[in-house]
Amino acid sequence: MDESPRSRMTLRQAMARQWQIPLFILAMAAFVILLMQLRPEEAVDGFAQKYEGLSVLSDQGRYSEFYSQAEILRQEAEDDEQLGQVHFLAARTRVKELKQRHAFGLDEYLNRTAAVNYERIVEDYNQSLSRGCPDPNGPESAEIYYDLGQAYWCLNQPDKAILCYQRAIRQAEGYSLQMHKDLVGIYLASRPENYIPTSLEHLEVILGHDQTGLEDKAWAYARKANLLIRQGQEEQALELLNSVAETCQNTPYSEELEFLRGSALRHAGQNDQADLILRELLGRMTSRGDIFAQVALELGKISYEQYRDQDAWYFYRLVLDTQMGKDWYVGAVLGLAECAALQQRYDESIERYQEAADWLEKNPLNQAVESAQIQKSLAILAHKLGMEKENTLALRFLEVERQLAPAEDLDLAYRLAQRHYYTGMQLMEQLAEEKAAVAKEEPSDQEPVWFEQQAQQAGVHFEQAAENFLQVSVLSVGNDRLYGEALEYAAICYDKAGNTDQSIASWKRFVTEREGQPSWPRGVFHLAQALQSIGRYPEAIGYYTLLRERHPLSIAASDAVIPLAKCYLGQDPPEKDKAMALLLSVLEDRALTPKSVHYRNAMFELGELYYRNADYASAIQILTVAVDRYPQDERLGKTMFLAGDSYRKSGLRLDEQLRNLSQEPAEMLKREKTSQLRRQNLEEAKNYFDRSIEFYSQIPEGRRGEVDEMYLRHGYMYRADCLYDLARYEEAASLYEKAVLRYQLTHTALAAFVQIINCQIHLGHIEQARISNERAIWQLRKMPDEAFAAGPVSYSRREWEAWFDWTAKSGLW
Repeated sequence: MDESPRSRMTLRQAMARQWQIPLFILAMAAFVILLMQLRPEEAVDGFAQKYEGLSVLSDQGRYSEFYSQAEILRQEAEDDEQLGQVHFLAARTRVKELKQRHAFGLDEYLNRTAAVNYERIVEDYNQSLSRGCPDPNGPESAEIYYDLGQAYWCLNQPDKAILCYQRAIRQAEGYSLQMHKDLVGIYLASRPENYIPTSLEHLEVILGHDQTGLEDKAWAYARKANLLIRQGQEEQALELLNSVAETCQNTPYSEELEFLRGSALRHAGQNDQADLILRELLGRMTSRGDIFAQVALELGKISYEQYRDQDAWYFYRLVLDTQMGKDWYVGAVLGLAECAALQQRYDESIERYQEAADWLEKNPLNQAVESAQIQKSLAILAHKLGMEKENTLALRFLEVERQLAPAEDLDLAYRLAQRHYYTGMQLMEQLAEEKAAVAKEEPSDQEPVWFEQQAQQAGVHFEQAAENFLQVSVLSVGNDRLYGEALEYAAICYDKAGNTDQSIASWKRFVTEREGQPSWPRGVFHLAQALQSIGRYPEAIGYYTLLRERHPLSIAASDAVIPLAKCYLGQDPPEKDKAMALLLSVLEDRALTPKSVHYRNAMFELGELYYRNADYASAIQILTVAVDRYPQDERLGKTMFLAGDSYRKSGLRLDEQLRNLSQEPAEMLKREKTSQLRRQNLEEAKNYFDRSIEFYSQIPEGRRGEVDEMYLRHGYMYRADCLYDLARYEEAASLYEKAVLRYQLTHTALAAFVQIINCQIHLGHIEQARISNERAIWQLRKMPDEAFAAGPVSYSRREWEAWFDWTAKSGLW
């Protein structure tokens, strides 16, 4: 084949302008010669000419035209050799362009362009190497791996950058000082595992090489001292710095070495001496560069550690004002955040921490601060605030920490879960305290809104705590204790949040997976309670029974007795016998005393059960003891009412006996005793109704619930009924009048009017009875329609009108 020397020389010259290593120029020329040997002259000339044109565009900095033409030539390439050459030239040109824009290198963070530019460099170089252009294992590829390392660094991929630098050093011919220095710089900034001993090895190479000049040795001494300080070997660092101080005095690194001496002293706990050295150094520095920033930061840390927050603030501001956009800026932001927190300016502190976190997210490979450092600072501050019960504030700082932490950070997930739980508990405690404080006052218009908002906020925190605890359970594989604790607290928090479905699901998971563990009985108890709370009584009974069978002596089994009895009563139809047997077993348990919560609850529940079963004698026996024994119990009003009604109904039951007794002298004594017992029961009933009314009347009207109002209303009527049934009509009429006055324009008032009329007729006060009837008719006419839909009596307006109309026309007056 007839070769064209002119074509071969043109291609060689074009590549020579793009590459400075002679071996690589020869290699590329060899590729082109081989290409021309394998192609027709016309094809070779065409590709060579276009490649030459691309080289000219690259040389002239006409980058837009270059990339456009390079893509065309890429499409026209006829084999891997040609395609590899195009990829190589494209990558090399893009590196050149970015260097001109100061956007390519280890220290060019602020000027970095879009990630796609660095990704294209990586792609083009890898495509070039994969096609043997040049040999990826030859010395001529060292510079490519060097560029690849910088590209990966700009993409914030330090691990890949390190691998490329290491390969570049291995494949380079001879000693490459700059590559070693850059690699040490990457190690210091990215801090990978075992970076300190690896960096020290490279520094020893630099210090031990005969081609390393004094300035570069001074640079290496500074880095070595820095690493020794990081490794906690401050004494060795000081020894090194003192030994090279005179030798390196006139190098550009003398100030840095002096700074490191101050830093080593600080880390060794000699803050006062470090402060003197660094202040003197700062005072004579004329440059406001990296070393100035590091000196000021170190002085800020010393001042902060000595609680001289104003001095620390000054030094951090000095860095902030002079290092905008540089790595050290974020160090000053972190320092100011800590100072603001120390001065309890928490909003400002959070803003500063957030600024540091945002900066770190953009530039994670900065020299000043690493993520773990900010996380530690935030964690310590959040813990301190938590100890002071400033849980909401603590959570705000933890949320910033979460932005920095990896998703699988178990420690943070656990701390977040705990803090949300403590916050929810604190809000509920505040709610309970506020309710107790205003319990005897009428509620304000805003109070219900505040109560609801407080409860909702607590619920949100419990929900978030539950989610974080579940995350802990996922992350705590291998830690069985923590796994079980996280599952248990997730269920507890869902329960407190009012999320019953999730609570039941979590408790079922806990009960299934944790059987045999000490906390299992309590888990079964909580699961049964959750099911009971939504009326799933058969399932709840099953779990309560399982608990009592498997762990009869556990505290949870004792706690389950009364809830189990309530479940039996809650069923349709209720299983009263089973419930009663359980409640009696509590009162008969010799291990329990009346002071026991279980004993107390059993008394109240059993007394009410006797009442519902119409066993009034047994109800009186239990309920009256409960009233006397537990005068501060919140159920006292209801219990006094039930005791009173038990006496009332016991007394009225005697009416049947009295009717059946003859008037014979032989039965007179029995009649007298029965009558006396009836009178005593009704008088006791009236007494307990009075006490019940007094109890409920002490509760502000706005704080009484519907059940409270029901017992109060019935108490007003029943105590008057007791006197009516005792034929004490005048006293009864007076009490019915009180009911009319309290419950005007209601069914209760109309029912009381009926009884007032009856009392006055019995007393022979016919005119008063007529007036009372008219008063009732007047109230009836004033009653709104909705009043007939509410209340315990189901009479309609028409039925009430018919009743009072009949009494008016009955001829009673």
